[in-house]
Amino acid sequence: MIRALLVTMALATAARAQSKTYPPRPVDKDKLEEQRSKTWDSALHPERGTYRDLLAKARVALDERTPDQAKIAIEQMSAAIAAVPDHPEAYRLRGEGYLALRDWPHCADDLQAADARAARATTNDDVARNATLRRLGLCQARAGRLAAAERTLAQAAASGARDAELWMRLGETRIAMGKLDEAIEALKTASETADPGTQPLIQWLLAAAYDRAREPSDAAEALRRGAGGDRSFSTIVNPVFPLLGAGESAYLLGLAYSAEPAHPEYSLVYFRRFLFLAKDSPWRKRAEEHVHDLQAAELPDAVEKRGAAPVEAEALRKVAAKGMPALRACLAHHEGLVLEVKVTKVGPRTAENAKDRPRLWAPPAGLQVAPQTDLDSTPRSGLDEVVTCIEPLVGKLPLPEVKERDAWYVAVFLVVAP
Repeated sequence: MIRALLVTMALATAARAQSKTYPPRPVDKDKLEEQRSKTWDSALHPERGTYRDLLAKARVALDERTPDQAKIAIEQMSAAIAAVPDHPEAYRLRGEGYLALRDWPHCADDLQAADARAARATTNDDVARNATLRRLGLCQARAGRLAAAERTLAQAAASGARDAELWMRLGETRIAMGKLDEAIEALKTASETADPGTQPLIQWLLAAAYDRAREPSDAAEALRRGAGGDRSFSTIVNPVFPLLGAGESAYLLGLAYSAEPAHPEYSLVYFRRFLFLAKDSPWRKRAEEHVHDLQAAELPDAVEKRGAAPVEAEALRKVAAKGMPALRACLAHHEGLVLEVKVTKVGPRTAENAKDRPRLWAPPAGLQVAPQTDLDSTPRSGLDEVVTCIEPLVGKLPLPEVKERDAWYVAVFLVVAP
C-alpha cells in the first residue's frame, strides 16, 4: 500500500514537472477575436458570408482559365455585387472574368469600379492597386478609351512602380494616340526592367515608334534586339493581348521582316495588309512610304544557295533579278501571296557501277514552287493558275549549269506581286 502511494506521488510529481517543461500553447488573442468577429458578422449580416463564399468560388473558376469558367465567375460576382455592392473585390474579379473573355468595355467598367472603391479604403496595397490599374488601362485602351487609359497607366507609373508591363502598356497607348516621343520614353523605361519574355514585344513597339517618328537608325537597333529575342516573331503573331490599332500586327511584321537577315518580300505583303485593314489609321502615310520603297527595290534581295557546287549566291541573285518582273506579273492579282521558288541543278554523275563512284547524296534536278504566306487565302484553283504561269518562266532563267561531276546546288528565292 505504502509502495503504491509512493509510486502515485512520483507520477504526479513527474507530470507537474513535465507541464512546467512543456507549457500549454498560448492563445492567439487576435486570431480568436477575428474568428469571433466573423461569427458575429455572419450572424448579423448573413449576406457577407455569402459574399465571401462567392468570392472563393469565383477565384477557383478563374484559375481554370477557360471561357466557360470565366462566365461562371462573372455570374457569381454579379450575385456577390448584388449582396455587397460597396466592396471592391467582386468588381475586380468580375473585371478579370471580362478580361479573360476579351470583353473590353465591361472589363474597363468593372475594374474602374473596383479601383474607385479600393481608393476609399483606409488601407491600400500599392502593388495590388497598380496591378489593377495596369489591367484597367489595358482594357480601357482596347475599348477605345485611349485618353482614359493613358491617365490610368500614368497614375500607376507615377507611383514609382518598376513594372515593365505597366510601362509597356503606357507606351503602346501613347503610340496609338500619336504621342511618339512620350511613347518612346515609356517603352525605354519598360525595357530597363523587362524579363526575357516581355522584352521582344517592347522592342517591336519601340521599333514602330521610332519608325513613325522618322528615326530609322534607332528603329533598326530596336528591330535587331527584338529579333534577337524572338526570331519567329511569335510575340507579334500571338500576343497575350491584341495589339492596339487596326492592322497593327501587320505593321509590326512589316518592320520585323526588315531586321537582318531582311526579307523585303514579306515586309511588302504585310505593309500592304496594314493598308487594307487600317483605313483610318494616322500611320497610313508611313506605311505607303514603305510600300513605295519596297515596290521599287530590286528583288530578290537575296538568293539562298545550298549545296557544294562552286556557284556564287550573288551571281544567282542577279540572274533571278533579271527575270523577276515577268515572274512577279504572275502574282499581279495576289498581293498577299509570297511564293518560294527552288531550282535544283545537278552536274554529271559517275556511273553506278564505277569503282570510284563517290557515295554522296544529291537531290534530283528540278523545280518546286510553293506558297509561303497567303494572307488572302487564295483558293486552290488560283494557286494552280499562279504556279502554271510562273514555272515555265523560272525554267527559262539562265541559271548556271553545274559542270563538276557529282556536284549540285539549289537556288532558293521569293516572288511577290509587283
